[in-house]
Amino acid sequence: MYNEYAGANVRAQQATLTGQVFGLLGFSLLFTMGGALVAPHLGSGAFILSLVGSFGSLIALFFLKDKSPINLGLFYLFSVAEGLLLGLVVDMYVAAGMGGVVVNAAGITGALVLALGAYSWTTKRDLSGMGGFLTMAVFGLIIAGVVNIFLHSGPLALIISAATVVIFSGLLMYDMQRLRGAKGGTGDAIWFAISIYLDIFNIFLSLLQILGVLGGRDD
Repeated sequence: MYNEYAGANVRAQQATLTGQVFGLLGFSLLFTMGGALVAPHLGSGAFILSLVGSFGSLIALFFLKDKSPINLGLFYLFSVAEGLLLGLVVDMYVAAGMGGVVVNAAGITGALVLALGAYSWTTKRDLSGMGGFLTMAVFGLIIAGVVNIFLHSGPLALIISAATVVIFSGLLMYDMQRLRGAKGGTGDAIWFAISIYLDIFNIFLSLLQILGVLGGRDD
């Protein structure tokens, strides 16, 4: 009887955490959209605000993740800051006559996230071993990106974008499966939400770059 009660309690905690994470992701989408709409009106200043807001909120959350409601405010500040960057990128594509590319990238991202999320949530395969490899792969992407700043190589940029889609798709599955078996409070939910948010964000931006290179202008 005790084991059944304990098991039910654990499942309830896991369900609560999962609900909090998906709720946070839903609200973060609204704040991201708000930042994206404001960004074109701020011009280049939006990029600086995005960098400061993103890194500043993450650093603050490292110390204040369990301090409610400050932690929630910092999470939504992070979402707005990321939205500023997204708004600048999307505005650049729209101005270049590639609005259709943005729509296609968003559609593919949504379908990919749903498929990968469903797989990682239902599979019996243990994906925890992917974590270390994927983390090292992210550092590899960063190094390759820095190198390409000096090389200005279009083919290398395309390869980096394709690798980013693959690596962050793996991280999305890894993070979703971690969430499936996790339990914790609001602070833990916020960090899970940030991890999944960044997985999706990087997949979208990379698909946008790939389709932008392959697609061209709208008719």
